[in-house]
Amino acid sequence: MSYSYYKIPFSFKKLTSGGEAEKITIDESIAQFISVIMTTVFGEYKYDEEFGTIIWDTDFNFLANVNLLKEQIKDSIFEKINQYEKRIGITNVQLVVVEDTLSSDVKIRVKKRLDVLIHGIVRQTNQPYYFRSSYYMAPFSYK
Repeated sequence: MSYSYYKIPFSFKKLTSGGEAEKITIDESIAQFISVIMTTVFGEYKYDEEFGTIIWDTDFNFLANVNLLKEQIKDSIFEKINQYEKRIGITNVQLVVVEDTLSSDVKIRVKKRLDVLIHGIVRQTNQPYYFRSSYYMAPFSYK
């Protein structure tokens, strides 16, 4: 059985001029969807209020225990990816919180960076799957 997976966002200029949408591998498609799940706020997707993770809910929670927050985020990521991304079976989720220094010409800022590592198995191919991404907290943003 052959599947086609497409890169998001689509290049509508290319599509409207007669071109084809850019195709990607199943691993890249899974990574795209994991990123969508992780960066969606609960309630943002109107057809399923539970779609997303608690990352946004913990974004400015400076008073909570960092280890407790890490466990809550890790559990949420594990649960929601297992629930919504059926093409993989997750075997492990790891989170690392790092203080990162961002500098510009005028200012130096220290932000918390959340490094997410996900290990699993692609069900279609029975091959190992590895996802790694980083997000800055408070306010939540991509690296």
